[in-house]
Amino acid sequence: MKKFLTTTVMLAVAGLLSAQNAVRIDTGTSLGKASPFLFGQFIEYMGRDIEGGIYDPESPLADKNGIRQDVLEKAKELAPTMIRFPGGTFVKTFHWMDGIGPRDQRRPSKNLIWGGINTFQFGTCEFIDYCRAIGCEPVLVVNIATGTPDEAANWVEYCNGTDNTYYANLRRSHGYPEPFNVKYWALGNEEAAEPDAGRHQDPAKYVTDVWHFIKLMKLTDPSIQLIADGERGLPDWNRTVIKGLDGAVDYISFHAYVGTDGGRPYSIFHKINDAERELREFHKLMRENSEDTVTTWKKWYRFPARQKPLSVALDEWGIWEYQEPPYGTTNTYEWRHALATACFLNAIMRCAGFVGMANWAQMVNILAPIMTNGQTSIRQTVFYPLREYRAQALGEMVKADAISPAVDGSLQALNVACSIDRASGELALFVVNVSPKPVKASLSIDGQGSVLVKEVTTLTGERLDAKNVLSKPEKDVVTVKTDKPGKHLRDFTFAAESVQILRIAPAK
Repeated sequence: MKKFLTTTVMLAVAGLLSAQNAVRIDTGTSLGKASPFLFGQFIEYMGRDIEGGIYDPESPLADKNGIRQDVLEKAKELAPTMIRFPGGTFVKTFHWMDGIGPRDQRRPSKNLIWGGINTFQFGTCEFIDYCRAIGCEPVLVVNIATGTPDEAANWVEYCNGTDNTYYANLRRSHGYPEPFNVKYWALGNEEAAEPDAGRHQDPAKYVTDVWHFIKLMKLTDPSIQLIADGERGLPDWNRTVIKGLDGAVDYISFHAYVGTDGGRPYSIFHKINDAERELREFHKLMRENSEDTVTTWKKWYRFPARQKPLSVALDEWGIWEYQEPPYGTTNTYEWRHALATACFLNAIMRCAGFVGMANWAQMVNILAPIMTNGQTSIRQTVFYPLREYRAQALGEMVKADAISPAVDGSLQALNVACSIDRASGELALFVVNVSPKPVKASLSIDGQGSVLVKEVTTLTGERLDAKNVLSKPEKDVVTVKTDKPGKHLRDFTFAAESVQILRIAPAK
């Protein structure tokens, strides 16, 4: 009997230990080098994103060129590494020459996709200037629906041309003697969508037509990198596009928006997990239908084949709750949306080995971290994880996992990702606790159970439904706190409903 009790106690203790909360880092398992372009933004001629947000000449907060300076300063603070422009679905009716040259000669037109009038006072040159002011890389999206291959190639020449040609000289005449050197170009947007204004719902037609765009654009500037249109949830489309354009393009796009099902507040976190799973399946399909190294390439194309394995361009991702017009895209984000944003960023970083760029859609007023009215602007709750992740992520992702209590079905309390600076060995551990309770967990690196935590950045909200609003611009519901423990810790208590970033010294 005594032996039985002893065994029972030992089993109980073992069970407690096996169920113990833990965050474990494995620096020997690399998830890939993280592209700096994982932290981009997207802007589109939609609602008040560009006109009335970025550009608003009627605002007293705008400079002489109509650029809202309060928005620009927040955009600099947000520090995107890349901005994608000008769409989006809008691009299917966009003609780039409407947005160049003297502003009083530009032709306003109806926005046939999203409604309203576009003045095109913020065009190609203004976009490039904006990217330079922020210090980020531009991505331009080409109209393959109502545009032509010649038009696209001429846009490349206008932006990147260095010779004595008409379009390079046209750029020079507009006050830009040096080329813009736009490296990344997208070949349309969500072309499989039948209700939109595109005409390429047949992937075979898309491949055939886009090849002509590729040839003329690449012959204009062989150094550019191209993004072909992939479609979430359409494997047959993706297989056709990947096979048909293999070697000619560098990225395949993937778009992922998430929202909350009514009455199920944790559903948004489950959807992020689903999106990560679909992203991995998308990459698997890419690997099965493309060569890592292009071995068959016709020299008479007169431009080089893709030089690296095909990558994913997650060029639209974000949170879409279908709230206010236009089309439910004017969203006011709560603190829970900031937690979801951080979880999505963790997912993107865990997929860093095959995701080459990722752009939150959008930047101002539309599904946006920055909101404006005529008098002021505010940072929405989602602004803060976007800013902090960009500031603190290091150059390579390594494996990290967590054991933590279940919050809702299969959803765990802790969601983790980890990056490393290989030169110094320093780590940045990103942890989201979606539970309404603090979670104490053991910490380990490569099996060592004592971790030197140098700094902790903690993001919290007043309540899960707390939000920043334009009617009270002085009120901020988000607290960002930095502590410097500077000591070895065997465990750490992660604050309830928080985002925390731990800077950890190299393991000895």
